[in-house]
Amino acid sequence: MKLLADQLSIAGASHDHSENDQEAELSVPAPASSTTQRPESPRTGVTGWVIVALLVIGAILRIWQYAANTSLWLDEIALTKGILQLDLPSLLTSPLPYDQVAPKGFLLLQKLAVMALGPTEYALRLVPFACSLIALWLFARVAARLLEGIGPVVAVALFATGTSFILLSAIAKQYAVDVCVAVSLLYLSHELMSSDPNTSRMIGAGLAGTLLVWLSQPAVLVITALGSVLVGTAILSARATVRLRRLVFVVACWAISAALVTLAGFASMSTQTREYMYRYWAEGFPPTPPTAALRSFWPWEQVMGLFGQASAGVAYPFPALYVGAMVIGFAALWRRQRETAALVVAPLVITLGAAVARQYPFSNRLILFLFPSFILSIAAATEEARSLVALISRVLAALLVVSVVAPAMYPVVMAPPTYRFEDVKPLLQHLEARRQPGDKMYVYYGAAPAMSFYAARYGMERKEYSVGGCHPGDGPSFLRELDTFRGERRVWIVLVHPSGGELPYILAYLDAIGARKDALVVESRYVGRRLPPARLYLYDLSRPDASNTTANSFAFTGPLPAGSRFSCDGGPTAMVSSDFVQ
Repeated sequence: MKLLADQLSIAGASHDHSENDQEAELSVPAPASSTTQRPESPRTGVTGWVIVALLVIGAILRIWQYAANTSLWLDEIALTKGILQLDLPSLLTSPLPYDQVAPKGFLLLQKLAVMALGPTEYALRLVPFACSLIALWLFARVAARLLEGIGPVVAVALFATGTSFILLSAIAKQYAVDVCVAVSLLYLSHELMSSDPNTSRMIGAGLAGTLLVWLSQPAVLVITALGSVLVGTAILSARATVRLRRLVFVVACWAISAALVTLAGFASMSTQTREYMYRYWAEGFPPTPPTAALRSFWPWEQVMGLFGQASAGVAYPFPALYVGAMVIGFAALWRRQRETAALVVAPLVITLGAAVARQYPFSNRLILFLFPSFILSIAAATEEARSLVALISRVLAALLVVSVVAPAMYPVVMAPPTYRFEDVKPLLQHLEARRQPGDKMYVYYGAAPAMSFYAARYGMERKEYSVGGCHPGDGPSFLRELDTFRGERRVWIVLVHPSGGELPYILAYLDAIGARKDALVVESRYVGRRLPPARLYLYDLSRPDASNTTANSFAFTGPLPAGSRFSCDGGPTAMVSSDFVQ
């Protein structure tokens, strides 16, 4: 631990020198007076130890989330079903079921984890969890190399405590891997840029990038961006011929692998899945025509969502201020070291270009891989402001740093793990303990995927429950399905993952035609967002006095169900067929 602390402390202090050692003979020393314009925070072992402490905190938060072993939620189940049902060759070459998309390398690792450890939540989430820990450690090294002064501490504090990184470390999807790969490629690129690589390092960097791009879909964008920067800076270098010759192998390997990944991805994606993804992620593409995009300030809302309270947002208070700090940080990095700034900003530029070309959505968790670069920029802006304020007062400079870090850490302090979405396992445990012979069961269609995955674990067969149909915006159709259970004294109702506003409507009708005998509501939990809970109810629907209340005559005083923007014939919600005539 002491060695790690020392390395982190020394790396940040010396990175500017290491970047330019190979071209020192071409450098012009700065005037002596220019080095005394602003006080710099001293690099001591204390800085390294603070970073180590933050890394430990970040690791504990991720372990805490992983160890909670929460239920798989809808999107996890849809991807997991493909991993479990398909053999390895089919998994890597065929379209995934339920309109899912995932990188081939990630699918391979997931399949190997399940084959080795069994189809448990821990096995299915092991790869994202391991990658989240690797990314945490590697990001600290990147921050120490790219940033000055207090910048590495600020950057690691924000990365270690970011709620999105904690949540996705225990989600059986590829988003934590995306972040890890992006940070890894940034680290490799900076290493290649800051020194003349020998043969072994060139081979290692080429092989690493070639393999990493298979683990992450946005890695193709990152490879394109960073490879372009490496080649561009080599061309502009005073030793262009030498640097180009030494980088051509690495960049060529990356480019070939990225091309193969892209071809493999398109070849194994069905037309239906492509159409579903375009519809699902429509907000990630700019409005048309271009004037509409300009009027809507696209992609301001998407960036704000990532800093704020989108499903993958970090829920920062005052997100606009952090976005502003990010822009200032880009400028500060550009002024100090343009090559480094280009590495940080290039993935953002390429990703925006891909969204404009309608090839990759710029939205939500799909762009979380850019957030480490955003954090680096915020940290650079913080150090820039700190060094200026320190000319007036070191106390004010320290308070400024706290004013940046404290609000960013506030969400995880106020709402630490465990985070959970639609945690259905407690419902099924409750049901298993209280179900009696002859009980009936109605499963709302949004809950059917979770039931299909977990029911057998809790002693229930598919024939023992009825799955409702998909009728978003058509409230009476849900009620007519419930009418089929009239006269039954014990009917369990499982309500998870509502796609519209029908749940209050359904519950009001059940209360009108029956008597509620039991209930369990398991709240979902994620900082800054109010998410639908998982619900289980037991009703007696044998009331004779309710015969005049029917699905067509029921008057509901609340808001009527809203239609879903997604169809019922695709995606995860179409995983289980309804038992009712459509």
